[in-house]
Amino acid sequence: MGKIKKKLQSLGLGRKILLSNLVLFVVPCLILMLLLFNLVQTGANERLNSSKMVILNQIDQNMEDMFQDIISYTNYFYCNRELNRLISLRDFPAPYDEIVTQKHIRSYFRESRIIYSNMDYNMRLLCDNGKNYSTEDDGSENLVYPRLEQLMQEDWYQQLGENTSSIKYIPAYVSEEFQKTEDGSAMRAVRLTKNLNSGRVLGIMEVNIQQKQMKDIFQGGLEKESQQVFLMDGTGRILCSTEDSLTQQRVEEKGYLSKLTGYDHGYFSAGMNGRPAQVSFVTNETTGWKLVMYEEEKGAVWAGNRIFVMILLVAAVYVLLAVFMSVYNSRYISGPLQKLKADMKNVYRGDLTVRTPVETTDEFGQLSLQFNQMLERIEELIVRLEQEEEEKRSLEMQALQAQINPHFLYNTLASIRFLVEMDMGDRADQSLLALVKLLRRTYSDKRELIPVAEEMESLKNYLVLMENRYQDTFVWNLEVSAEAGDCLIPRISVQPLVENAIAHGFCQKEDTGHILIEARAEGGILLVRVEDDGIGGNLEYIREVLAGKEETHTKEQFSGIGIRNVQKRLQIIYGEEYGISAEHTSGGGMRFDIRIPHKAVQKGVRTTGQEEMRDIRCGL
Repeated sequence: MGKIKKKLQSLGLGRKILLSNLVLFVVPCLILMLLLFNLVQTGANERLNSSKMVILNQIDQNMEDMFQDIISYTNYFYCNRELNRLISLRDFPAPYDEIVTQKHIRSYFRESRIIYSNMDYNMRLLCDNGKNYSTEDDGSENLVYPRLEQLMQEDWYQQLGENTSSIKYIPAYVSEEFQKTEDGSAMRAVRLTKNLNSGRVLGIMEVNIQQKQMKDIFQGGLEKESQQVFLMDGTGRILCSTEDSLTQQRVEEKGYLSKLTGYDHGYFSAGMNGRPAQVSFVTNETTGWKLVMYEEEKGAVWAGNRIFVMILLVAAVYVLLAVFMSVYNSRYISGPLQKLKADMKNVYRGDLTVRTPVETTDEFGQLSLQFNQMLERIEELIVRLEQEEEEKRSLEMQALQAQINPHFLYNTLASIRFLVEMDMGDRADQSLLALVKLLRRTYSDKRELIPVAEEMESLKNYLVLMENRYQDTFVWNLEVSAEAGDCLIPRISVQPLVENAIAHGFCQKEDTGHILIEARAEGGILLVRVEDDGIGGNLEYIREVLAGKEETHTKEQFSGIGIRNVQKRLQIIYGEEYGISAEHTSGGGMRFDIRIPHKAVQKGVRTTGQEEMRDIRCGL
């Protein structure tokens, strides 16, 4: 099963479509055709067997007519009072009287030949007085008769019963005594003869039914030479048959015998002489024996059936159309996809100028159109990305220049010289060390995104320089949560906010100012807050500068050059929904919040700016 699955998975789309269509259309058609063939054959067999049952019923009716004739024939002798008186005589006064009696009885037999001239039956009368008579006895020869006392010892005689005068039909083979005096019989009709006055049993009447008579009845109802009929008793013995070789044979196949004896009528398939055959049978009401017809099948029942021919033609046309449409569909579907696959391969190799021809308006045409539009969009995004990268580099350079510009460096060195002159060596050392760290991190670190902890470390160095420069002007506090310390942030993002608070928030403040810098992670967002208690500013103007709607001016209380730079860099990297927001504090100062996606740095990995930017955009 696994090998078949792998084989199917390795097939191309066109072959898969062709195979699936063949399975969906051709296979059901073949199955339907087989079912219709079977239906046609079953229907034909039903009609054929029904016609055979009609034939068998007609043959059975002919047998019943024969039995009725035999009843009429025997009644002629049974009900004749004079004949009954004559055969009842046991003693004769003289031999002459016996001869006269025999002569009268033979005259009755001759009359029966004339009256029932259409019946060619031999009837024998066996009397208990030792006298026997036959329709074939004309007095010219001595006939041999079976012995009545021997017949009375056989099983079939015991079943006659002395209290009935009905006729019993017995197969020829069941009586050995009858077989001694008669050959060629199929069956015998046996009836007790009684005295009409006293009811005393006088003997038996026996009507001999020959094989030829039964064969004529069978053949008279058949329609084909291939049809054969036989009569079978309850033991499976064949009493007579149109095929002489079967007479006196037994049905040895138990399966066939159980079907024949287990039902009153029906039909089934069987094997005859090594060939398939259809067997039909009915039960004769008088004897209880089975009348069986069988016919060997020389060809398919539906071979000459017009319906079969029509089904075959329709199925063949359907299969051809299904194969044609399967091939067409596989090519129609796989062709455009193969072309699109080749174009995608060219795009993968770097050729963005590829365009797939749009030849239709269906799903394949729409797919090609969307593929072309996607390539155009990719080209636009590449151009836009290049522009953003260029703008980002320019903004970063501006930020670096703003952080370490000649004016800042001059003022810082001047403040250090002042500290030395004022014999404040510890603070001078502290400021000098902070300046060195700030310069080294600024010019040596090329990363675009750095951990918040490192950004805050740089901010500490800057605050040390500003604190020593503007002594007793402000104090600061830095709070960074452990989770926020591992988050990534573009470098030089917080310093411009702190610089704005020092330069513009405390310039006109008489008492000591306070700056609170805190960083924390909440709900997947990194929040960095810079809050002061300075003199505040024009909040509407600040928000317009952050939104890019207002030009920045260095002479204003809030210049916004550095903060606007940070705002643009954050929105280029993370999107316009992120960046800086500004609010007034309850004490009249300013509060700036930086909100960017929470992205922790992987331990042991030093991220570069371009790689980290792609990671964050994918995360978004």
